[in-house]
Amino acid sequence: MNTRFDPQEADTRRPDRAGSPPVVETATEARQGSWGAPVLKMLIAGLILAMVAWAGAEWWGESTAPPADRTATPPAGSTTPANPNAPPTANPSTPPVATPPASQSGN
Repeated sequence: MNTRFDPQEADTRRPDRAGSPPVVETATEARQGSWGAPVLKMLIAGLILAMVAWAGAEWWGESTAPPADRTATPPAGSTTPANPNAPPTANPSTPPVATPPASQSGN
């Protein structure tokens, strides 16, 4: 295959348009495409493909989800603090120091 430029063949590949009259087209003729059945078919096909992809992602997500017995649950037991009147500590990992109950004086 020859890729060398030959000036003698230039006229056959791309004719000079300087002397030709301008092309007159209406707005409808100048459009690259028109609305109609082909556009509607492409829109419907795109929506169907999107729904198929969505359904596949949902199915895959359900198949890889852990069973309900392996999900995180709160610990069993009371969640109320042992001493609700104790001041908070600086380090939450250490429990607050228990304060002795106030002595009640009888009559």
